[in-house]
Amino acid sequence: MTITIIICVMVASASLMLFLFDFWKNDRLTRLSDDALSLSRSVLTIYEEHSGAEIFTKNRELLNAALTASSDRSGAEMMLVSENGQVVYCAEYANTDADAENTTFVCPVHAGFRFGDELLSEARAAYPNAYTDQTRFSFRDEDVFVSAAELKTDDGGVYYVLAMQEVSTAYLPYTNEFVHMFIRVGLLGVFMAFIGSLITSYRMVSPLKKMTAAAQQYAQGDFSERINARDTYSELAEFADSFNSMAESLERIEESRSMFVANTSHELKTPMTIISGFIDGILDGTIPPEEEERYLRIVSEETKRLSSLVVAMLNISKIEAGKLELSLAQVNLMKLACKIVVGFEQAVEEKHLGVQGLDSLENVTVLADETLLSQVLFNLVDNAIKFTPENGVISVRLQQEGQTAVFRIRNTGKGIPEEELNLIFDRFYKVDKSRGTDTRSFGLGLYIVKSITELHRGTIEVQSKENEFTEFTVRLPLDPTERDN
Repeated sequence: MTITIIICVMVASASLMLFLFDFWKNDRLTRLSDDALSLSRSVLTIYEEHSGAEIFTKNRELLNAALTASSDRSGAEMMLVSENGQVVYCAEYANTDADAENTTFVCPVHAGFRFGDELLSEARAAYPNAYTDQTRFSFRDEDVFVSAAELKTDDGGVYYVLAMQEVSTAYLPYTNEFVHMFIRVGLLGVFMAFIGSLITSYRMVSPLKKMTAAAQQYAQGDFSERINARDTYSELAEFADSFNSMAESLERIEESRSMFVANTSHELKTPMTIISGFIDGILDGTIPPEEEERYLRIVSEETKRLSSLVVAMLNISKIEAGKLELSLAQVNLMKLACKIVVGFEQAVEEKHLGVQGLDSLENVTVLADETLLSQVLFNLVDNAIKFTPENGVISVRLQQEGQTAVFRIRNTGKGIPEEELNLIFDRFYKVDKSRGTDTRSFGLGLYIVKSITELHRGTIEVQSKENEFTEFTVRLPLDPTERDN
């Protein structure tokens, strides 16, 4: 940022300097022209009133005063030049102590130099104005600004008044002031750029450093760190908010994963211990033959539990990999819902539950994967029965709304806390973390239900009121392929 500001100031200064140099040049040439014309009028007056050409040799006091005053006022070198280009008189000669008569009409200071015809021709052409130019003479080491004005006397004499000033001398006061101004502005710009860069860098780098440190903590499994984005820029603040959201999601996933591992370990250990113990008891004769069938049924139930877990995990893997393909066919939702609810008859009777709505289901057919859709309804009915207390009520409804089939299942009971409604469809999430009620769940059922529903271009919603009810609503298009088209 500092370098950019310096470059911008330098470019702007260079552009301004070029413009000002052109302005100063024109201004200086104009001033020299005015000085040359003014001096020519003064010299002509002195010439005509005081013995003509003798003012260059014998009576030169007024001429000395005129050249000296004009030279001091303009800061330029003033001189009188004869018609043949020879310098007759100059301000430098006027300031010497030479009192001797000069009968040669040649300035001793410039005796060895003669101005060319080109300059004098331009002065004659410009008469009665002065000719101005930037040029270089042999007796100068650098370019000079020059102004030449023709002077014609009454006796036919022709002289020229020349005003000369070195270019560097003319520019020096302006250049020095401009350079000083440029240095002051440049230093101020650099200082402001430096301070601005420090503030900007700190406000940008500080949260990034915190994010780096937080990411390292996340890599070690600690998701508690959060980034405060109030003191940074809006774009970075949005990134910080996203970063915090990611941390919260990772924290929930890690918590769910930990609970899942704990639950899975618990659930796997118990049936495997039961299966191993009962099989060993049958093999070594500890269990009498007449009890073998009862224990084999227990082993079968525990094996089914393990199998359901494996199937659930395989389905999750396919869903997340995008490899779970639908085998679409016309499915009668009314018959499928009745079949699944009736399949839970024993569990319903054991808890003395009331089931309502089966006789009023609408006859709705959808294009869907029957196997996967059966799993959706099975998990929802299983959850409803599992979380309904004894003597509770389960309500089932099915109806068609436009081109959408709507399935609702409601159960009485303790309900789901409001703060957990948005989490129950997360993978590995269990509302009852103590496993006191949900003893057969791995926290995967609703995640699979939501995933399968979305594969059918449908939606699932949940409503709950604590200590009263919980209701799940599944909406499925009658033909999900129409939305693809």
